[in-house]
Amino acid sequence: MAPSEPAPDIEFPSSTSTVTVRIIDSTTTLRLDPELFWRPAIKGLQPVQSPIYCFLISHGDQHILFDLGVRRDWENYAPTTAALIKSTTTVKTQQNVSEILDSDQSSINIRSMDISAVIWSHHHFDHIGDPSTFPSSTRLVVGPNFEKLYQPAYPTNPSSLLRDSDTYGRSIEEIKFQDDLHVGGFAAVDYFHDGSFYILDAPGHSHGHLCALARVTTSPDTFVFMGADAAHHPGIIRPTPYLPLPRRAAGCSGEALQAIHPLRSVNAPFFKPSERMFPAMKEAEETVRKIMEMDAQENVFVVLAHDASLAGEMDTFPDEIADWKEKGVKERTRWLFLKYLEKTMKV
Repeated sequence: MAPSEPAPDIEFPSSTSTVTVRIIDSTTTLRLDPELFWRPAIKGLQPVQSPIYCFLISHGDQHILFDLGVRRDWENYAPTTAALIKSTTTVKTQQNVSEILDSDQSSINIRSMDISAVIWSHHHFDHIGDPSTFPSSTRLVVGPNFEKLYQPAYPTNPSSLLRDSDTYGRSIEEIKFQDDLHVGGFAAVDYFHDGSFYILDAPGHSHGHLCALARVTTSPDTFVFMGADAAHHPGIIRPTPYLPLPRRAAGCSGEALQAIHPLRSVNAPFFKPSERMFPAMKEAEETVRKIMEMDAQENVFVVLAHDASLAGEMDTFPDEIADWKEKGVKERTRWLFLKYLEKTMKV
């Protein structure tokens, strides 16, 4: 197979501060139909029953959440959203994220009442959850132009995808990106002002879409990249010139996997984002390019919100993810998504 190119040199801002990250399996199963979310089509490719990963980020005794998954009673979303779910997918959620926190029997003792802020990566139903299950003291952090684009909500605006109750009585903090800070090419906001956690501007899938980068260890620095919906499948970010298709994976030879690649390539991703779910395609492809460069870094673990190949392969709440590198999680999981593609060889 083709030799790899050196990974791009990303200079991460220096810091001795870290956050504790716990990946929350939101207990949701969501059907993703390939034609809606990635292209081109591969014969025999079936819908993915995907998870939704959210993140609990702790900075000392301050705790925030990145995304909330799907609310358990999704039928009580705004009517436009509930109708969209019924017509495009199937979804099942066992617990709200607030309930996951409040029912936890471990010793970490972080409850919904302890969450100071919820960051919405974007306004789609599978990420907004039900903010009303958190106290009014919990701030809602959103992307640029959120209030202009998405407020007021239902029922004030009958056609809105959101509900007034999502924001009622709570502070809304709209992220404003400046030109003075970039991390890996992303415009960034240093959320805790100490280099431990960055909110990143990642447009394309929706207006104001956000990703995030958490520093989880120092000496050496390691990071967790929270990809949200910048890509719905790891085949959108792999392979690359930096991470070419391996000689063998998913029980198949690299040649066999290359044969089902739409471009017969060993160093280009299997897929691109679909125009149907990525209305700003130029921005979406640029965001994906930046994620591919992040993914090529040995010290960055990329977690896409719907990456089904990670299920059961990494530590999740209440455990921390800080030792992902020591445990070899990235190397072990990098090509697991190929098992999904391998099934198409039998068609």
